Amino acid sequence: MANGTRVRLTTYEIEPLRETMRDVQVSVADYYAATAESGDLGGKVRAFLINAQRLNDHFQNKIRDKATYRELFKSSAQPGADVIDGIKYARNVIEHVLHIVRPKDDALVGGSLGFRVYPVWDDIPPAVHAELHPNTQKLKPAYDNKLLGQGVIETMLDVLRFYAAIAPDVIHRDVRGEWTGFPLTAQPGMSSPLHPEEPLNTTEAWNWINNHLPNGDARIICYQLNIDSAKYLLGYTFTERLSFAPFVETVAQVAKDIGSGFPYFYGDITHNVECVTSQFPTAGAGTVLRSHSDIADWAILWEQSKPDVDRFRYGNSEYWERVARQEDTSLLPQYVAYEVRRSRRLNAFVAPRY
Repeated sequence: MANGTRVRLTTYEIEPLRETMRDVQVSVADYYAATAESGDLGGKVRAFLINAQRLNDHFQNKIRDKATYRELFKSSAQPGADVIDGIKYARNVIEHVLHIVRPKDDALVGGSLGFRVYPVWDDIPPAVHAELHPNTQKLKPAYDNKLLGQGVIETMLDVLRFYAAIAPDVIHRDVRGEWTGFPLTAQPGMSSPLHPEEPLNTTEAWNWINNHLPNGDARIICYQLNIDSAKYLLGYTFTERLSFAPFVETVAQVAKDIGSGFPYFYGDITHNVECVTSQFPTAGAGTVLRSHSDIADWAILWEQSKPDVDRFRYGNSEYWERVARQEDTSLLPQYVAYEVRRSRRLNAFVAPRY
């Protein structure tokens, strides 16, 4: 079957599937959040396996166009189908055999901004495999080829990508249109994907992040810089009156974001915002700001005015030049600069809420 096949869903099928997809998305986010905490991750993994197989079962047996879905597993042309089979194998292990499927810790990453473990899928003992139904045993190669020894979070994202590719209408989104449970929280020093739509290739990822609207409710512009004859606008991204990260954008990028529906403002930050960093010790980007009221109550929409940024300038040139340099590919390796830019545009410095 050709790559890019879509499964046809009826109107009444979409909503129940979307709710099940939400369970899968949330179980991925819950697992990832737990990797930054001490404790056993096995329960989070098993919750994901159960939800993912439930979604697979709905597509296999409950929808009208089940034949198209089943056909995806008879060919290697559809990326991710073998991952779904591997997940089904692991889920059947915990469902039908007295064996606990848990990940194996592979790497511990972190420092002053917090640690996170990156586990891989562990082996299923031969004695456990022997107890399984013959039809489940046939799925063992998929587990060995696509899960065993692979990063758990990477595999979970593969599952989400698979369903987004074959049935994009089932993606569960929040009130801002973002995937529920995403982006995952940025881990300093790690460039692995934080979002199911994020390309694995760094060059493609740069294009993706520049076309992905900033996450959050609004941005406040409070400084401008000229760098190599180009004008940059800088400020803070706010979500529910809180800002966890600065931003730096070209004038053209700001215009592009506004044209796509994302609001930029400017106004008197000094008298309307306070620093509350001490209340958020785990915030990854450092400074945390809180607006005294809704942004629209005291700030002016950027496109509805002739902005005088200097009138409400906030911060100094040294600080904002440092912010800008952190995304400069002429000074930093591309993947390092991308990690910073991605975290800022996705607003990925705090755990997602859902």
